[in-house]
Amino acid sequence: MFLIKKIIAAFVLPPGCLVLALGALAVYLWRRTRPAAIACGVLAALTWLGSTKVFSDALLLPLEGAYAVPAKPEGDVIILLGGGARPGKHFSAAEGLAPASLERAAAAAELHRRTGLPVLASAGKPFSEVSEASLAAAYLAEAGVPAKFILTEERSRDTFENAAFTLEICREKGFKRPIIVTSAYHMPRAMLLFKEAGFKDITPLPVGRRAPGGLAPAFNDLLPGTNSETGRALNEYLGLLFYKAYYSFR
Repeated sequence: MFLIKKIIAAFVLPPGCLVLALGALAVYLWRRTRPAAIACGVLAALTWLGSTKVFSDALLLPLEGAYAVPAKPEGDVIILLGGGARPGKHFSAAEGLAPASLERAAAAAELHRRTGLPVLASAGKPFSEVSEASLAAAYLAEAGVPAKFILTEERSRDTFENAAFTLEICREKGFKRPIIVTSAYHMPRAMLLFKEAGFKDITPLPVGRRAPGGLAPAFNDLLPGTNSETGRALNEYLGLLFYKAYYSFR
């Protein structure tokens, strides 16, 4: 009964219902115009494949495996990169942070507890009235990080600007060995941009891995629309391609 429920849900909700619609259309068109039927069948297969966790894990693993978590992170400042925020009023600062931001902020708070290093939260407000950095700072304060150890950079709208604007602050404060805290899938792009911005001695601290390697896929991972992170992974690959091209032709 459990598996039947999962299968039904996968094909009733998007994108599974689109897979069924395209498959039905392919069957209907088969005797009328086979090229169109084949096109619908291919689209159905690609939609199914692209929305499975198995496929998104295959895309995420190279990104998340690029940098390991250091056994003993060392540096002189923790740079916390934003990963999205939720609009509206909230009971706690944690509620104002999107899941990726909360994972990063929690790791930065723990890293401060272990090292005593200041935390520089970097993220502006590209799509909201309140900067992500201010929300992250509020969370850090809730988590016990003293105000004197919390810095913010609230102008940046993307990772490129994160690197440029935090470099200005680090030079002003005399920080030379940052520990970058961001999601594991985002770390390759962050490291590329921070190095190109002028940071020399960087320690990466990737968090929030979404594609644990070495595990056999569960049955549910083969169904369409089941916790797929395909869009997130493709965004990172496109970002890496864009900035590598940008720096090679600059």
